Amino acid sequence: MEYETVVGLEVHCQLATTTKIFAGATMRFGEEPNTQVDTVTLGLPGVLPVLNDGAVELAVRAALACSGAVQRRSTFERKHYFYPDLPKGYQITQNLDPYCVGGGVVIDQPDGTTRTVPLIRIHMEEDAGKLIHQERGASSEVDLNRAGTPLIEIVSEPALRSGAEAYAYLVELKRVLTWVGVSDCEMQEGRLRCDANVSVRPRGQVAFGTRVEIKNLNSFRAVEAAIEHEAAMQIALHKAGRYAEVVQVTKLWDPDAKTTRPMRSKEQAADYRYFPDPDLPAVDIPPERSAMIAAALPELPRACAARWVRDWGLDPAIVRELTLERDVAQYVEALIRHGATPKLAANWTREEALRLANESGQPVATAAPLAVMAGIIGLVAGGKVARVVAKAACAELFKTSEDPEAFFTRTGQIQVQDAGQLSAWVAQAIAQEAKAVADIRAGKLTAAGRLVGVTMKLSGGKTDPAAVRAELATQLGVSL
Repeated sequence: MEYETVVGLEVHCQLATTTKIFAGATMRFGEEPNTQVDTVTLGLPGVLPVLNDGAVELAVRAALACSGAVQRRSTFERKHYFYPDLPKGYQITQNLDPYCVGGGVVIDQPDGTTRTVPLIRIHMEEDAGKLIHQERGASSEVDLNRAGTPLIEIVSEPALRSGAEAYAYLVELKRVLTWVGVSDCEMQEGRLRCDANVSVRPRGQVAFGTRVEIKNLNSFRAVEAAIEHEAAMQIALHKAGRYAEVVQVTKLWDPDAKTTRPMRSKEQAADYRYFPDPDLPAVDIPPERSAMIAAALPELPRACAARWVRDWGLDPAIVRELTLERDVAQYVEALIRHGATPKLAANWTREEALRLANESGQPVATAAPLAVMAGIIGLVAGGKVARVVAKAACAELFKTSEDPEAFFTRTGQIQVQDAGQLSAWVAQAIAQEAKAVADIRAGKLTAAGRLVGVTMKLSGGKTDPAAVRAELATQLGVSL
């Protein structure tokens, strides 16, 4: 019997506000423990929560970017559980009436097609604090800096069928959320977290199998690996007739052992004793406000990518790479506005700007200043500087921000445009390299590289290799 994996993901995304969702406390990452707190965060008697309107704005932006339906009225409820990192003894969240229902995330399929993974809902809630377990000793420490951080939880339908699909979904979701400025989604700083619900069922069966929730997933690849491992384990139990051993439980992913381990029995909604929060009124998001936020959204990444392929004829794989992050896409478009052709703008961004950005850990526009890059591309496209020479000078030029033409003039690397001089250098190279010439005449056209190199050396790098090759073809009477 064949079995099918069924996966639903719950993604928690920290909203890019400066203060917490119901309090005025800041939430800067990396500060000393328990310094980003106030009376509301600590749940002291008599304090009242006040909803951060900036969090609502970002939450609506996320919903619209995911094609969700923003509800006019939504409510907050208290979700009760007792744990040291939850000062009030309950979490403020949305249960019965979330602010967004429906929506979807479009993912790419291996065969080049796309499909939409539907969403059940997106809701707002506050984060808990963090427990720091000591390597030695029985005690743990509590850091409440994260407590009260504004989150949205994005809940997918159980419509994913593999770890690879879950990975593609998360990449696309992060792409959309960062593109519209909802969050930077830095997983290493806890701003994007994912829990996976995994079950298996005989292929063709409608009813779902017993669901296992997996936590402690600190990367998209960990999500993929944990799903594949858990699904394989459940399928093995089913095939062995031990399906009763698959129970509804919460598991942790052990990245070192590459296995899932039981953490606790899975709670049901009744276990949390949800009830409306009496301190918070219903959230009112008028259609006019939703429409205003929608109008202010930038062109979404898939629409941008489709336009680049359609209007500029760029390779879809390259376009996908350059539209993963909005600042990179904006950089490419700015180069084009500065006069670069779309192909040159894309290639130089991929090969130089992104490389240096990755090496330095800086934004692409900082690692490779736009005006300098545009100047370099213009000189290469105009035949004034050889591409190989320009590439070798990129790092220095980006560091100093010196005018590229002034730099290449000062260093004597501006290409000679005199056709007579080029012809003379090529003739000299032909005279010096009789064997290479004989090889070319015998059909070994790769030997032309030797002649190009010799000509470049004779010119001191001041000639265009393409022009050299064309002149060689003319003088030798061959097609290169």
